[in-house]
Amino acid sequence: MAIWIVACSEDTDPTPSPQAPTQQEDIAAVDSQIESFISQYNVPGASLAISKNGKLVYQKAYGVADQAQNKAMELNTQMRVASVSKTFTGMAIMLLVQDGEISLEDKVFGEGGILGTTYGTKAYSDRVKQVTVKNLLQMTTGGWVVNGNRDAIDYEQGRTNAGFFDWMMDNATLNFNPGTQYWYINTNYFVAARIVEKVSGKSFSQFVKERITDPLKMNETAYGKNGTQGRLPNEAIYYGQGGTQGFEYNFNLKRRDGDAGIVTTAPDLLRFVTAIDGNPSRPDLLESAIYNQFVQGSSVNPGFANGIAQANQVKYFYGALPGTRSGYMFHSNGMAAALIFNGNGDYTQSDYNSTFARAHDELMVNLITKNLNVYQDIDQF
Repeated sequence: MAIWIVACSEDTDPTPSPQAPTQQEDIAAVDSQIESFISQYNVPGASLAISKNGKLVYQKAYGVADQAQNKAMELNTQMRVASVSKTFTGMAIMLLVQDGEISLEDKVFGEGGILGTTYGTKAYSDRVKQVTVKNLLQMTTGGWVVNGNRDAIDYEQGRTNAGFFDWMMDNATLNFNPGTQYWYINTNYFVAARIVEKVSGKSFSQFVKERITDPLKMNETAYGKNGTQGRLPNEAIYYGQGGTQGFEYNFNLKRRDGDAGIVTTAPDLLRFVTAIDGNPSRPDLLESAIYNQFVQGSSVNPGFANGIAQANQVKYFYGALPGTRSGYMFHSNGMAAALIFNGNGDYTQSDYNSTFARAHDELMVNLITKNLNVYQDIDQF
């Protein structure tokens, strides 16, 4: 190494600070994990973004976005994030709480409830009239199920949102008293999105855009549309496996706005994650007191809060639809990761959670707890 010594005048700093790198270098310890995962589980492509203490220190795309066209996955390739959308809905509700517009304890239905008696034609049961905003977000309403305890969200696909809501209120049941049982039902977040619309006077997507995605400069984020004709300009093709194959575009995605509708990129998703992590390195969307409400779980499931899950030192959420698997995770050590695939294991099979989903979880944990010294001091946000 050659060392150059330069004569300096008295008013020149003789030891200038080294410049931080401006372009990331490939990190084999990270790439090998993603490449191994998509190869082992036959996933076409992936997009990854990692932050360290609020800085975007690594972002990379892997594999292909479109197999037929052999089109490479790119960082601006948009993908559905499925149930990760629930965190956006939870945050939208929490922003209304922060505004003083509603409380998590507010009743949703019946006289004096946020949505009153607008939907359905039948008298509401006592259980329905006891449902609070918090019950929706924490999955403790006790149901909204039909036909053998199946989630109502999957039925009456041809109805508009308003039409489905009417049908759901007349036909779906709550099998437990609100607040007494945890039961993961997607319809809860459909209802939560309608609360946002009622209270804000705006469409759900417009509220999220104005209060979350625009302020965070999430320029590649939107709500998805139905069918192949509804694909966004840079959206990937989705590839299901087994029992999910053929259903990638065969459902009403617009209805799923509150529980599964977001389409985004890994870097955009990470912008959101670093705004909900409670870490002062980047500004959060919520004040500390409201944030503490956001991450407070229920008495029946402390690990599931208001659109976000938590265990030990990590907070996270995962999403799955036919041909889609996504997740984010952040740790008290200052690390965070967002990872999206345009493929998924066959979640109709009983071993899905013990194989594919567990492997994805282990991958996420590894990304934010191991090899932490491999990242450059660089911020690509």
